[in-house]
Amino acid sequence: MTDQNVQIRLAGGNDRETVVRVFHEAGLDTAEAMAQGTTYWVMERGGQPIGAIGLEHGDGASLLRGAAVLPEARGGGLGRRLVMSAIEYAQGRGDREIYMFSKGGDWSTFGFTQVPMALVMGDVPDAPQVKAYRAGGHRPGDTTWMRDLSGGASQA
Repeated sequence: MTDQNVQIRLAGGNDRETVVRVFHEAGLDTAEAMAQGTTYWVMERGGQPIGAIGLEHGDGASLLRGAAVLPEARGGGLGRRLVMSAIEYAQGRGDREIYMFSKGGDWSTFGFTQVPMALVMGDVPDAPQVKAYRAGGHRPGDTTWMRDLSGGASQA
C-alpha cells in the first residue's frame, strides 16, 4: 500500500542541509552532497523530510549517491520508492547503466549485479564519489553494483 502523504520532490539549492541531515542520521557519508553535476530528491511525509537520495551523473551513466530513510520512518517500502524513482530518472535522462557503492545489503532485489570497481571508475570518472576515492584512496563501499537500464527501469 502506498502512503499517500509521502511525496518525493526534486531538491533545490536550499535543501543541502536537509539532505546532509538525513544522510548523517542514516549513517551515510555527507561529503560532496549536492555537488555540481548531481541531482537530489527529498522524500517528505506531511511536509517533513524523512528521506533523501541523489545521483552523480556521467556521460550515459549515473552513480547512486545515498538512499536514506530516517530510522523512525522506515518500513512500508519507502526506501524502495526512493531507489526506483532515481532509477527511473536515470533511465529517462538516457543513462545506459546506474552504479552504486554499498557497505552491505543485497541490491539484486533492485536489479543490480556486483561489478568490479574499475568499471564504475571508467564510466563515471568525474562523479564526486569516484574523485574522492582517487584523491584519498578511501573506498566508498565494500561492494560495487550496476544495473543495466537498457531493459527498462520497472523490472525490479
